[in-house]
Amino acid sequence: MRAARFTLVLAAAWLAAGGVAGDAKNRQRPFPEGLYGNVEYSEVSGDLGGFEVRFYVEAATGMNMAEFTLCEGWCNAFYTAEVTRDGDGFAFSHEEVLEFTDRTRGRQRVSYRVVHAGRGLKVSYASEDGYFSELWRIRAIRKPFGLDVARAEPANRRSS
Repeated sequence: MRAARFTLVLAAAWLAAGGVAGDAKNRQRPFPEGLYGNVEYSEVSGDLGGFEVRFYVEAATGMNMAEFTLCEGWCNAFYTAEVTRDGDGFAFSHEEVLEFTDRTRGRQRVSYRVVHAGRGLKVSYASEDGYFSELWRIRAIRKPFGLDVARAEPANRRSS
């Protein structure tokens, strides 16, 4: 009787452990949180280059959000957008104003996709005109750099 009870308990424990392991495989990754980036300053040119993003949950709505900047020479603007699940990653986008040499303007949607990669994130970039690139690996950082520069630029806060 004792051996049968022990075998039953052991079998139940084995099934429970297998169930937990199975659930862990099917469980979705949590939304990213915190500050990530790779913005660097070039002492040679004085330029800033890289990408920086702060993931957070908006208190009023409970929505997952991203505040981000793409620095190409400088961090001129930052954007705020909702973050959604996209397969094994997360996506967010914004509308960008384009200024052409003939002084006309246009708009295009720019989308970013992030996936967990080691202790950081890998970022892909796509625009409506068909440009796509897997541009950056970004790591968790303690203090904003690119976002602080972009926030200091006059009248550059944009939401999508």
